[in-house]
Amino acid sequence: MNPGNIISLFRIACLPVMIYLLNAGSLQAVFWALVLYGFAVFSDVLDGIVAKRTKEKKIIGSFIDPLADKVLIFGLLLFFAWEGQFSLTIFSILLIRDLLSLVFRFLASREDIIFLPRKVYAVAFTSGQFFLVFSLLMEKMVAAGSPRLAQHQAALHLLVSAAAGIVVVLAFWSLLHSFLFYAREIRKKKHLSATGKQQPLLIIANRRARGYHNLYRRRLLDLFALRRGARVIFFPHRQNMYDGMEREWGQDHRIIIAGGDGSFESALNYPPLFVKTIGFFPLGAGNAFYSFFYKGKRYEYLRSRFPFKEIDLDVVELEWAGGKRQTVFVNIGLDADVIRYSQDRTQHGLLDYLRGCGQAIQKAQSGYDFSVKIDGRKKEYSNCSTMILGKIPYFGYGIRSLVGMVKPADGKVYGLAVVNRHSSWLNKPLRVWSLIVSMFNVDIPPLLSFKGKEMLITSPVLFPLQAGGEFLGESTWVRLRIVRKQKVLIV
Repeated sequence: MNPGNIISLFRIACLPVMIYLLNAGSLQAVFWALVLYGFAVFSDVLDGIVAKRTKEKKIIGSFIDPLADKVLIFGLLLFFAWEGQFSLTIFSILLIRDLLSLVFRFLASREDIIFLPRKVYAVAFTSGQFFLVFSLLMEKMVAAGSPRLAQHQAALHLLVSAAAGIVVVLAFWSLLHSFLFYAREIRKKKHLSATGKQQPLLIIANRRARGYHNLYRRRLLDLFALRRGARVIFFPHRQNMYDGMEREWGQDHRIIIAGGDGSFESALNYPPLFVKTIGFFPLGAGNAFYSFFYKGKRYEYLRSRFPFKEIDLDVVELEWAGGKRQTVFVNIGLDADVIRYSQDRTQHGLLDYLRGCGQAIQKAQSGYDFSVKIDGRKKEYSNCSTMILGKIPYFGYGIRSLVGMVKPADGKVYGLAVVNRHSSWLNKPLRVWSLIVSMFNVDIPPLLSFKGKEMLITSPVLFPLQAGGEFLGESTWVRLRIVRKQKVLIV
């Protein structure tokens, strides 16, 4: 473990010791609690100096550093509130502020917005909280019987009130700035030009999709067709479901594929559709594409007042030991084993996926040593549990597969690796944690993002591979590059 991480963990370890000393209540105990707090604050400054001088990207430090601050501050404020020395109302305001900040990050992530509130507000807010705790500790020393501070009791109480007031103002100000930033970015998205508003649509539905056997899903499909003024036809029950479909769609240029992720991926591999503009309707296990095309908004795709926008989407050529195909979504490693173990599908897609997760936790390998060559530059990712590659930044259900701004048509393949630099037995729990972190669209360890025009990924052992929700088998290498652009319709 690097020095920066040890310093951050030191701040967390200080909390129970300080609470023990403060609970003892003697003047000497409170004094040593104050000294220890001083060391904790100094360690926060030292942590930043170490990181800058070593220029080391801490594998878990960028997460532990702010977490250590929150644990120390909120732990001590809760103690003072419990003892009646600090207002429980103000403590609740500060806690709600942090929770609302997480909500804004989550909502921004679903809209594919990079949440970048000004750092100065966060620094000022954290510094104010540190000073508030310091003033409470000084007041505690008066209560413990410090003769030198007793004459300043009124001034210390005023200092605590002033510090609390400043922190509350900073909390509301930073929260207001976060809200305005989010609202401004949403407004920008709504002003994007929309095309296809009066253009006719053709829907091609897959009767073999899981959702087609659900009356509610079929009802939604009928409503979608009615409100969008679209004609509905069906894929034939043939091995090649596109056989003869060109005659059916005729001159229709905008085509909606109604099915699951696999149905849409098959359209990306059918050359006659390369020149069409295609969209997606969720009629099966299509949570990744549903999140991309509709940003997970439950009913907006049914409402004609939300027009489609036509954009270009890069299509990735995936090559591996077993063949070659075009796709926009690839997994290698642990996540691909989840698809392997959920291939026996029922009418309950989420339960099938959860069953696959359970099987993967029990049986799947969770650590691979990947060598990644990106545009000629080589990187090593040791003890990597999974890699996600492509252009679709969502798994579904608000969970992101890629973090940061993923530009749909910049000619680059995006990647995200989950890397653990510690014991491999933590790989599977860390993968679960990384899914939670990705929901807030933040690029922090154990998530390591990368991108490039062409990638070659190799491993000394076989690794599982899936693309577009289909398990493709195992390979020791994959090659990915952008081969073309596909026009697609999104809301």
